Amino acid sequence: AWSCPLHCAQIIMPSPSLSIIIPIRQGGDPAPTLTSLARSTFQDFEIICSWDQHGNANAARNAGFRLAISPLVLFSDDDITWKPDALARLVSTLTIHPDAAYAYGAYTMGGRTFCDRPFDGQRLRRGNYISTMSVIRRKAFPGFDESLRRLQDYDLWLTMLGRGHVGVYCGAEIFTTAVRNGITHAPDAMPYEAAQRIVWAKHGIG
Repeated sequence: AWSCPLHCAQIIMPSPSLSIIIPIRQGGDPAPTLTSLARSTFQDFEIICSWDQHGNANAARNAGFRLAISPLVLFSDDDITWKPDALARLVSTLTIHPDAAYAYGAYTMGGRTFCDRPFDGQRLRRGNYISTMSVIRRKAFPGFDESLRRLQDYDLWLTMLGRGHVGVYCGAEIFTTAVRNGITHAPDAMPYEAAQRIVWAKHGIG
């Protein structure tokens, strides 16, 4: 069934165990993400597409989360190609590690691999190595800081770490994505170092 409250569209499954929230940028096309999710070996999920109407993807993510009904949530960009076994790996990793609040995996972009490190809280405070595209226990999710222009994922993981919530690496590559303009690669994007200083200051890291 489809419902379209405000700027969100939702594909609802009966009592799904996972809610997948996809913020869609102006002019964006979620077809690559939706097509790869259709090929997933794990299908016990609902999809919530949340339109980024004001250039604030974090607000779109939070709006989508408010519609989510599942105990697990996954925030996915709209241009991700998910591996067929990615969702199954992430969900099963959380099942095996009940002490973890979220599970993440590696990905490739532009021929390089990222986020392929096991979880370490002290290392996380020195720099981010965990993608937004992670499966999170709903009860542990604190919301994205809508004032941040960049590194919203890093801020999220540090906020959760400060509350005693840790992550777990699933040990595999879970998606691929192309280098594209956006919050990270746009010509007017905030420099990484400047964004990191803002996040560190917020969390008392210096």
